[in-house]
Amino acid sequence: MRAVLAAVPLPRPWSMNAWVDGLEAWRGREIDLVPIAYRPGQPSGAWQARPDYDLIAYTEHTSALHQDHIIAHELAHMLCAHTGTCLMSESEAAELAPDLAPRALSHLLTRVTTGTDEYEAELIAVLLLSAATSEPPAVQPGASGRAADQARRLAALLG
Repeated sequence: MRAVLAAVPLPRPWSMNAWVDGLEAWRGREIDLVPIAYRPGQPSGAWQARPDYDLIAYTEHTSALHQDHIIAHELAHMLCAHTGTCLMSESEAAELAPDLAPRALSHLLTRVTTGTDEYEAELIAVLLLSAATSEPPAVQPGASGRAADQARRLAALLG
């Protein structure tokens, strides 16, 4: 992730769409973000590598922060090149999304990865969003004295 973040810095202010745009340019490959309806017992997100682009599905009816976390988790799977196993039948997939080809949806929504892959993707998502949404502490303009000097040094260390 250090190499990715060096090549594609996190935008300030944070924007998942802007960061995904940077990832697309860096990788030379399109990433489509697709909102999906969440149903209990189904995954809240999924990544599918298509022949000429990547598709990331995420739950549409949740907070923006939760959507960013789901997308970050799936991006982590993508960046780590995790693979998985399809468990849903084509008829189950057709019922969930009648507008998508059943075979495509079955692989999109039911990819199951190993515990190690899930842990790695979740850790990367948490670290990515922690870095993306944290701002360095601001020093009040006009502050002076020993406390202000210490605050500036602390801000420099954290920045």
